Amino acid sequence: MRQKSAGAVASTSAWIFGIATSVLFGALWGRAVVIDTDELGESLRPLSETGEVANAFSDWMTTELVESGVPEAQAQDATQDALVTAAVSTALEGLVVDVVNAAATDGAVGGSVDMAAALAPTVPSLTASLQSSGIPLSEQQVAGVVADLDPLVIREPDEGAIVGDNSRLATRLGTAVLVAIVAQVVFGSLYIFAGRDRLQRTKTLLTRFALTGMSFAVLLKLGSWVLDPNGGRAPISETISLLADSKWVIPAMIGVAGAIAAVMVWLVRASVPPPPPPRRVAESRPQPGAPKPQTG
Repeated sequence: MRQKSAGAVASTSAWIFGIATSVLFGALWGRAVVIDTDELGESLRPLSETGEVANAFSDWMTTELVESGVPEAQAQDATQDALVTAAVSTALEGLVVDVVNAAATDGAVGGSVDMAAALAPTVPSLTASLQSSGIPLSEQQVAGVVADLDPLVIREPDEGAIVGDNSRLATRLGTAVLVAIVAQVVFGSLYIFAGRDRLQRTKTLLTRFALTGMSFAVLLKLGSWVLDPNGGRAPISETISLLADSKWVIPAMIGVAGAIAAVMVWLVRASVPPPPPPRRVAESRPQPGAPKPQTG
């Protein structure tokens, strides 16, 4: 009965240890992505080609042209032509990065993007594009319209950072990492001490840990390729692909460290003789035909 209880404790502990390991690698990768705002911004650059970002620019430019007296149909056509210019595409990509940086700011002043400064480099290209579409606006007029753009508010003054080291998301992921480590220590210890060959069980846990880490890294790399095998065909798929590909080295390196630790334990285990099997105490049973002891 005691042996069955130890087996149940060991199997349950190993199962929970495996879940905690998966949570650990997922939270570690997620937190690494969230706090590295530079790489996060670069990964989100393809979103500038999505309809939401392009439509926001198109609506603004169309509205400005209509208010200046340009017919709406002509304004819409001119806006679509301006969207495909290299200067506008580059500016919209930079806006995505600026939005990420503004979301990572932490302080009482809030976070915003200076739209006028972001679109100022596009003034010559916008002017040339508009003039080629039959809209005779001078570069000074276009520059004046761009200069009047209001800042884009990303984070209100009373709100915390959305991404970055000080964001609530990073804090929650850090808490998940801590909880996973505690669960690994507790249930890993239960699994190890529930058996007699503790070195063998330690090696087993380290091997599982290493395989989980390296499998997680392989899934990230493979998922990155599956989501965007052609490299930039679809903006949203490309963005998710870049996010999956970022920081894949972290689980891979931790998995390799676990594999090295497992090999070291295996070497120690090979140099130490295994514990002797438990002795069974034979129960004394009366032999058939033997006289029964007389009492009284």
